[in-house]
Amino acid sequence: MQINLAGWASSGLRCPDVEISLVSDSGEPAQVALVQMPNGTGKTTTLEMLRATLTGSATEWKPDRVREYRRPGAENDSGQFRVTLLVDGRPLTIELILDFEEGGASYRTT
Repeated sequence: MQINLAGWASSGLRCPDVEISLVSDSGEPAQVALVQMPNGTGKTTTLEMLRATLTGSATEWKPDRVREYRRPGAENDSGQFRVTLLVDGRPLTIELILDFEEGGASYRTT
């Protein structure tokens, strides 16, 4: 089985609302991808979200930790982080949903 990271998207979190694709125009996953951003713009948060989405560990987070991922000054009820994988060339999407009001995390896949 071959698993490739095809990209990710975030919205409503302390990292920027973005959608990143690591797939070329021909549909092939990138062989090498570098992420470079200025300090304080979300590299560590993105890495933490990738890790939590791929491991399922966010369901064990305490409410205060979940709420730390809300953008400062924002009042949105939730935030989402979506990872797209290619499993033997077929797409698999895993989404982490953070509920800032309840302080919980849940997942869904497509």
